[in-house]
Parts: sequence; structure tokens; C-alpha cells
Amino acid sequence: MAARFHSKELSPDTWQDFARLFEKHGGVWGGCWCMYYHTTQGWSRRSARQNEEEKELLVQAGKSHGILVYDDDTEQPVGWCQFGPREELPRIERKRGYKAAGEDSLWRVTCFFIDKEHRKRGVAREALRAALEVMRREGAKNVEAYPLETIRERYSSSFLWAGTKHLFFQFGFRQTRKLGKTLVMSKRISAS
Repeated sequence: MAARFHSKELSPDTWQDFARLFEKHGGVWGGCWCMYYHTTQGWSRRSARQNEEEKELLVQAGKSHGILVYDDDTEQPVGWCQFGPREELPRIERKRGYKAAGEDSLWRVTCFFIDKEHRKRGVAREALRAALEVMRREGAKNVEAYPLETIRERYSSSFLWAGTKHLFFQFGFRQTRKLGKTLVMSKRISAS
């Protein structure tokens, strides 16, 4: 039988689930705690502990958006997607050649993390579906995502933390440009 999943928004009420998922994996990606895109400088000087503490402060203040995906059978968190308005996730603006395509209520999808045992089972799809639903509810008009170009090179699924072009195509995103190995994909969201 295929696994089934449900999702919840990151909030003070779900912080412990987020922390449990990330602690299980050493803070994910060397202790990032999905703080990289929240910052604009000094990344190499940050500790995993600092990232965890600052992430919790952002969550408690309602300044960090994300979706946790849970396995229906175990009720355990098995996946994550970070998204948020432009002001919340400014790091991409420092990338050489980047220019936001739509200034009108721009939101971003920056990161995914899927527990290794649950990869390639629809967790990222559920996370993105739920994230787009929240963005629509919050009034987003334009959404950007930044997956790696994977046509010429093969990557381990653990390196596809920004999602895949195929995933975003499934949800109506279109490729608008490239920044090195990063694709910029965008989608216009209409009000519900």
C-alpha cells in the first residue's frame, strides 16, 4: 500500500515536531536549521546552535513559514518545505545576476528536506501543494523557486534541497532564467 501523508504549517504549536525532524538529522545540511535564506551575510561564522535558536525565535514571532509533512501511519514528521515572502528570505538577492521577476507580493520556495526513508514517495509534492495553498491564502501573487539544473549532471537526492524542475512544472511553474546551475522558476497565483 502506498504511503499517505498530511501536512501542517510551521508554528509555535508545531515547533517541537520541526525540531525533532531536524535534530534527528543533525540540524540538516551541517546544522543549517533552514536559516541560510533568512540571512544575508556571515553564514560561515554561524554555529548550528545559533541557527537552531534563531530559527525558533523566528517561528515564535511568526516570521518563518514552512510546511511539515507527516506520515499518516506513524504521525511522525518526515518532510519539510520552507517558503516565505521576499523580505523573510532575502539571501537569494545576493546571488550575482539575480533580479526579482515580479515585485508584486513576491514569495519564495527555498528549501525541502525529506527523511531518507521517505524520499521519492510524494512527500515533496505534498509539501509544495500545502505551501502554495498557504501562500494563496496569505495573498501571494508571484512565487519563485530555485531548483538546480539536473539535465547535464546527476545529483544524489540529498543534494536536491531546492526541489526539482519537474516538481515545480507539475504545479504550473515555468522556467524564467538561469543563474549558473540554479534555475529561477516562477508562478503567478490567483486569489481563491
